[in-house]
Amino acid sequence: MKDRLLTLGLAVAAFALFYALFAPKPAPPQDKPTRPTTIESGPNGYLALMRWFETADLHPMSLRERFGELPKITASIPTGNVLISTAPHLYPPRDSEIGALRDWISAGNTLVVAAGFSDTPEWSMGEGIDAGFISHMQAMTGLTFTQAQPDVPVPETNPQSEPKEQPKSDGEAKTAAPAVNPFQKLDPPQRFEMIPNGEHPLLEGVKSVAAISEYPTAQWRASSTMSSVVMELGRDAKSDEPAMWLARYGEGQIIVLAYGSSFTNKLIGQNDNAQLLANIVNLSRSENGRVIIDDAHQGLVAFYDPEAFFGDKRLHASLWWLLGLWLVFVLGSQKLRTVPSGWNPVEITSFVRASGGFMARVLKPATAAQRLFRNFFNDLRRQIGLPVNGAPVWDWIGSHTAVPASELEQLQHLHVKAQQGQRVDLRKLHNLLVQVRHQLS
Repeated sequence: MKDRLLTLGLAVAAFALFYALFAPKPAPPQDKPTRPTTIESGPNGYLALMRWFETADLHPMSLRERFGELPKITASIPTGNVLISTAPHLYPPRDSEIGALRDWISAGNTLVVAAGFSDTPEWSMGEGIDAGFISHMQAMTGLTFTQAQPDVPVPETNPQSEPKEQPKSDGEAKTAAPAVNPFQKLDPPQRFEMIPNGEHPLLEGVKSVAAISEYPTAQWRASSTMSSVVMELGRDAKSDEPAMWLARYGEGQIIVLAYGSSFTNKLIGQNDNAQLLANIVNLSRSENGRVIIDDAHQGLVAFYDPEAFFGDKRLHASLWWLLGLWLVFVLGSQKLRTVPSGWNPVEITSFVRASGGFMARVLKPATAAQRLFRNFFNDLRRQIGLPVNGAPVWDWIGSHTAVPASELEQLQHLHVKAQQGQRVDLRKLHNLLVQVRHQLS
C-alpha cells in the first residue's frame, strides 16, 4: 500500500510539473510587448503598414523564411525589390544568411532597416533583447556603428589669474548625478524627431520623422566597410547626431533609419513617417518589384528552429525535474518483485476436462451417444471377427451370462434414445459402457 501511495504521489507531481511547464497559460493584457510583425494590430505591430501597402496595390509579402530564400522568392523579378527589416531582431540573422542577403542587395535590390539605435522600443528589451545587436547590424548592412559621446562644455578660465574656488551653498548638490539605468522604463516615454540634412529625393516632402523610446537610449554614428561613401540623410533634432544613412552596395542600396519605432502602428501616421516610407518604396521599387517585410527575424517563422528549441531554458529545467523525480522513484523504498514464469504446463486431467467441455458445447448429446455406441460395437466386432461397421451385436452380448439382464436392458434403452435423437445422459452411458466392457473381458 505504501509503495502504491508513493507511486501515486510521484505521478501527480510529474503531471503537475508537465502542466506548469508546457500547458499554455493566458497572459494578462499588454503583459508582453507586441512586436513589429505584419499580423500584429497592437501599438508596435505592422498591420497598418501591411494594409496600407495592400490598398496601394503593392502586393506586399511577409517573409517568414531566412534571408537565404530571397533569391528564390524574387527569382521572377530579380531586381527592384525592397526588403524592410526591423531591429533588434528576436531571431538574429545567422552568418549563413549574410552572404545571400548581400548578394541579393548587390544584384539591384534595396534593404531598409529600421534599427533601434537612437530609440529603444519596449519590444527590444526583456526577452527580446539582442546582446549582439551592433555586430548583427554591422554584418547585415556593412556599416560600422560607434556611439556618439555627448559634448561636455569646457569652462572658460582667465590665463592671467588662478582659478578661485567658489563657495557652495547648502542646497547645492555635492555628489555627481546618479547614472541612468538602461533597464529602467521611462515614464513618460522619450520622444525623438529626425529632420532632413538637406534636399534629397528620399526626403521630398519630409520635414520630420517621429520616434518614441520607452527606455533610455544613446546616439550613434556610422561608417562603411563596403562603400567609400555613406550619406547622412537626416539628423536628430535635439542632439544633431546622424539618424539616417544611405550606402550603395553593388547595384543596390542600403538605407538605415536610426529609429526602430517610426513605422509601427502607433507612429506610422504621425509627422512625416508615412511620407518617408512612401518615398523609399516609390524610388527603390521597380514597376513589378516586390515589397517584402521581414517577419521571420521578429519571431513569425514558417520553419522549425532546433537551436531555439534545444536552447530553451524551460526544456532544460523540465529535463532536470524529470531526472530528479526518476531518482526519487528509483531510490525510494521499492520491493523487488519476482518475475513470474512464462511457462505454465497444463495437467492431463485439465486438458481432458477442457477438451470434453469443448466437445460438449459443440456436439449434441445424442450425436455424442451415437459415437460412443459405434466405438463400443466396433471394438466388440473386432474381437469376434465381424465387419467393423458399428452395427449392434445384442445377441452376442446377451449370450454372456456375465452381463446382467438389467444392465443389458438399460444399454438397449439408451441406444434407442440415441438413434431417435433424444437427449441421453452421457455420464450414465459412459459408465455403463465401461462396466459392460469389463464384464465381457
